[in-house]
Amino acid sequence: MKEILAASTALGFDILSHGAETYRVEESITRMCAAYGYQNTDVFVIPSSIVVTITDDTGAYLTRTRRILSRDTDLDKVDKLNALCRQICEQIPEYGEIMARLQEIEQGPVYSMPMQYFGFGMISAFFTLFYGGVLVDAAAAFVLGVLLKVVIHQLEKLEASSFFVNIVGGAFTACGCYLAVKAGFALSQDKMIIGMLMNLVPGIALTNAMREFIAADLISGMIKFAEAVVTAIGIAIGVVVSLAIFTPFLEVLLV
Repeated sequence: MKEILAASTALGFDILSHGAETYRVEESITRMCAAYGYQNTDVFVIPSSIVVTITDDTGAYLTRTRRILSRDTDLDKVDKLNALCRQICEQIPEYGEIMARLQEIEQGPVYSMPMQYFGFGMISAFFTLFYGGVLVDAAAAFVLGVLLKVVIHQLEKLEASSFFVNIVGGAFTACGCYLAVKAGFALSQDKMIIGMLMNLVPGIALTNAMREFIAADLISGMIKFAEAVVTAIGIAIGVVVSLAIFTPFLEVLLV
């Protein structure tokens, strides 16, 4: 009973921490426990916590809680964990095998840092073109997008809060685009800023919040919506402060 509780909670923890919806986590844990004969399972999930209680035929019950301190978006791992859950329900493997598979998935390959730098640059460049920039703007946005990822990566290594990271990212974007235009490497500062900020905007978080509302998981939906709003506020603060304070200061220095 303890092993099934630990394994099912670990599975739910991994699924939730990689960006899955609340209902998906609850359903995975419930189905896994039912496959091992525990039909009476109560699962409560919000983006920051999981509480699982299983009850056997004699009325004895156990409860386990897991706290989620950090989350990311890795849909490849979510897909693999969902496949593992279905496999567990079909084959009923031993506890040790389940935990080994979970560890294997968790330690699986991710995109290398050079690939992430390239991705930030390409997103910045193509969204700059999408919003009306020209090729020189896209080229400058690509370079600045790579540098933006370098800044964000260094802040993440220092374990800075996401709100602070977004403020710094927004400020770097505005200052970098201003300097690129001022130096003659680009033409449209506003188009470049919009294109680069697409790396930071909480589009996935907002979409997931709407999906939670649709699934009637109101608490999770409100939490994720609040996270998206706070992220957007952080980006706005960074850009506004940069344009209102740092940019005029740089202009005075350049003169």
